Amino acid sequence: MAKINIAAILILALFSGAAFAENASGGGQCAYFFYGTGCPHCARVEPYLAPMAANGSEIVKFEVYSNKTSLALLNSFFNAYNVPQESRGVPVAFTRGSYMVGDAEIIANLPAALAASQGRGCPSLESAGNSTGIAGDSSPSEELGELSLITIISAALVDSINPCAIAVLIILMGALLSAGDRHRALLAGLAFTLAVYISYLLLGLGLFSAIQMSGLAYFVYRGIGILAIIIGLANLKDFFWYGGGGFVMEIPRSWRPMLKGMLNKATSPLGAFAMGFIVCLFELPCTGGPYLFILGLLAEKSTWLAAVPILMLYNVFFVIPLVAITLMIYCGLTNIEKADKWKERNLRLLHLVAGVVMTALGLLVALGIV
Repeated sequence: MAKINIAAILILALFSGAAFAENASGGGQCAYFFYGTGCPHCARVEPYLAPMAANGSEIVKFEVYSNKTSLALLNSFFNAYNVPQESRGVPVAFTRGSYMVGDAEIIANLPAALAASQGRGCPSLESAGNSTGIAGDSSPSEELGELSLITIISAALVDSINPCAIAVLIILMGALLSAGDRHRALLAGLAFTLAVYISYLLLGLGLFSAIQMSGLAYFVYRGIGILAIIIGLANLKDFFWYGGGGFVMEIPRSWRPMLKGMLNKATSPLGAFAMGFIVCLFELPCTGGPYLFILGLLAEKSTWLAAVPILMLYNVFFVIPLVAITLMIYCGLTNIEKADKWKERNLRLLHLVAGVVMTALGLLVALGIV
């Protein structure tokens, strides 16, 4: 951290010296532009910067996702210019006396801000007093860190041990094994798991895009902490008082006969694959909570390019138990009856684990740690 601060000070000194020299000779139009590689809002601004530079404006660029020194410098400017915490993101442009956060705001206002800074030189921390600014849709200024990745994997593991998906797979495998073809049952189990993976990945990408495009990512992020705590407490209720209050964090009982009838008709790998997409609609009431929590976290703290591999990783952990149960049944390490009894015997324990982890994650978000 000390090395980063020293480097940031050296950069500031360099540009402050350049700004002083410009002021001494009459100065010019100058702006600092902070962006992140892969940030969609930043990419929209880039084509507009070249014409400004061609007209004599100096646009100094800083990439913040891979350059921690630039990120430290950006945070220093955020603080000096008194940019509200909820408005801090990239792209952002600073001139003498003003700042603009967001692609639309920079495109619309940077030319006028540059003209207003004529003769005043480049921005500096010392000149930030009494600055004005405007903020709109932007991407996070910092990519996910190690703690956030641990949070994502933890939520995925909680999601993966949900009784809903395990119960559905056991019903499907039982229907397939009743025909006496273990190889066909293996292929069907894996096809079903693949369909679940694809369904949840596409659903996640769609919801992630919707949250970011709505401009409500910050508010969703603040709300998911409360949502996670509610989900956690509901699961803890199912551990201490299963069925209490008239509901459980599982597939509604009234849906189960229809779902079982549909699964019994999936007698081929292709049918099991198609059933995987349909089953996701039944599972959403009990598996959607942890996923929505992660999507809210990503929408506030990640870009599209960064979110795609993270959601792919999340869903790998989500389907691990499905793959494990399929292989164990195929290899004879367990059977349908034993797997079903294990699920029923550990049902409350699964709710306890989910309750503790989701409540803890919710508190981490509510306290601003994640």
